[in-house]
Amino acid sequence: MTFDSFLPMSIPSYSREQILAGLDKHSRQADNRVRVLYAGRYIKDFNFDAMCRLYTNIRGEHYDDVIIIEAFPGEHPHLLPMVSVPSFSTPLGEVPVNDALRNDFCDEDDDFFIDDAGYTDDMAVHNHLMMLQCTLDSFRLLSIQIVHAQSSIVRELANAVSELMRDRNALVIACADASSSTPAQLQKLQDYINGNSFSRIKNYLNTGDAGISGSAPVSAASMIAAEWELETHLHIPDTEKPVCLAGYAQLKSRSN
Repeated sequence: MTFDSFLPMSIPSYSREQILAGLDKHSRQADNRVRVLYAGRYIKDFNFDAMCRLYTNIRGEHYDDVIIIEAFPGEHPHLLPMVSVPSFSTPLGEVPVNDALRNDFCDEDDDFFIDDAGYTDDMAVHNHLMMLQCTLDSFRLLSIQIVHAQSSIVRELANAVSELMRDRNALVIACADASSSTPAQLQKLQDYINGNSFSRIKNYLNTGDAGISGSAPVSAASMIAAEWELETHLHIPDTEKPVCLAGYAQLKSRSN
């Protein structure tokens, strides 16, 4: 059981005013356009401020599509399922799903399926949508779950997202639980990602040495960031208390 399992309050309990007030406490850190977010699987009391700090980096931006990638809860024969719902609903309203894009992924690779086996109220997408609704004016959504952390599936997902979304105005959000991680572990992960050390990233995450559970989305996001030539910045807290995954990958400046 992870640290955040003990916390009673989650973001669906917050009002729009509370979320906006949380966002107002922070200023943008990214100095270029953000294409990927690394985020905690859930947004609860203990990481609400960190998630507000993260989402400030896309506040006021416009993305046509947002892809949220999270781990599938358990085993399933369809390795990259996408739920079939036409929209997602939160206390702040409806968010439409990009059905045409969902079909494009099914046409792209064999392991993508429209499948509702993983559709539950516990999905990370339900948490992050409220942050997105408070930072973006309008967008379409695509939810992708990943069943296995095996290299071939992670690479298949990363290649499909990189190819289909490269020239589109899209944001990718990779969700995972880092509440058992430490600042030193997150620093090492950031170094591996920016060094394009994919074998090290895979081993570091899959062995549990990074303290991150449900880590396959992070592996995929690291490959997407490399393919799009992005620079990753993870928030490294100055505390040894339980932390959360919070970071962004932005376009590299011309001087880099």
